[in-house]
Amino acid sequence: MKRIAFIILMLTVLGFGQGASAHLLPAQNATLNLIGKRAYLVVSVPVSALSGVDDNSDGLLSGEELDRHKAEIGRQVSARFQASSPDGTAKPGFVWVVNPQTDAASPPPTPYLVVLSGVEFAKPPTTVTVRTDLFGRAVGEGLMTLRARSGTKVEIGVLNAQSTSHVFFRGPFSILIDFVRVGVEHILTGPDHLLFLLTVVVAGLSWRYWASVITAFTVAHSITLSLAVFGVLAAPSSLVEPAIAASIVLMGADNLIRKRNVGRERVLLVFACGLLHGLGFASALGEIGVSHGARIASLAGFNIGVELGQAAFVAAVLVVGELLRRALGQKAFAAWPTVVSAVAVIAGAILFIQRLPIRV
Repeated sequence: MKRIAFIILMLTVLGFGQGASAHLLPAQNATLNLIGKRAYLVVSVPVSALSGVDDNSDGLLSGEELDRHKAEIGRQVSARFQASSPDGTAKPGFVWVVNPQTDAASPPPTPYLVVLSGVEFAKPPTTVTVRTDLFGRAVGEGLMTLRARSGTKVEIGVLNAQSTSHVFFRGPFSILIDFVRVGVEHILTGPDHLLFLLTVVVAGLSWRYWASVITAFTVAHSITLSLAVFGVLAAPSSLVEPAIAASIVLMGADNLIRKRNVGRERVLLVFACGLLHGLGFASALGEIGVSHGARIASLAGFNIGVELGQAAFVAAVLVVGELLRRALGQKAFAAWPTVVSAVAVIAGAILFIQRLPIRV
């Protein structure tokens, strides 16, 4: 039985390895292959995520260290990388720990290991929850991309220290609801998007203006977000993030130069900037991980969440603005857009410099 399980595991690696001919599995990756009530796992584990196995503390594991600590590594991974279903946690079966470099007779010390294991559920699960805290301390070791397969279903999840679990093989409605929450959290915790919206809102004092610019921003970012999720459009975050910061500077400067700019030109400017922000939303969604089979539900939920968060923020700004107008009087309140725009220009410029791929 162990040999059969090992063969299945190797087929899993070959099926998910994404062209890694020299390495058994790329770093920061994991796979789960569900067959009936058994699941076969292949996990790349950073050495820095394990305790008591790197004897010389060089961040690498030599062949001697690997041989000496195989049992302990298997124990730690079994305890810290778990799969469960609504019926309970799967019971571990076998665990193998190997060096990922399969093309060398004497592999050199490695910064990560590949652990192959099998677990068994009480019965064939409809959903599988994976939990882990096996994240390393080195740069690039804070994320783990996990690809799960059950028959013809293939899903991808991204785990990190802030999101240590992922539920696979849920229905589309559950995915939509989850991504609504993610969208709300993303917009309300994204200072760049909120600062941009603030500069847009304070430039006008009519419902017609607010409706036109918010609609323009919503339509624009929905277009680029959708195109990016479906693979039609792609842009590196190293360019998108500085450009988003630049859009804050541009909008704030436009407020300062042209004051109450509430005409068609402002709507077009907001629309153009919204296209950039949509690419930023797409990058965030990509980091979370969207499976091909659930792209529509994920995209719809995320977009709805972004709009809900955006609406809540704009409503809060308008309420605060009205309270300030009543407290300060119309004359003093008239300086509010100028103050907000000046702060936005400074903050946007700082963000732009911080996000440049090459520091100046």
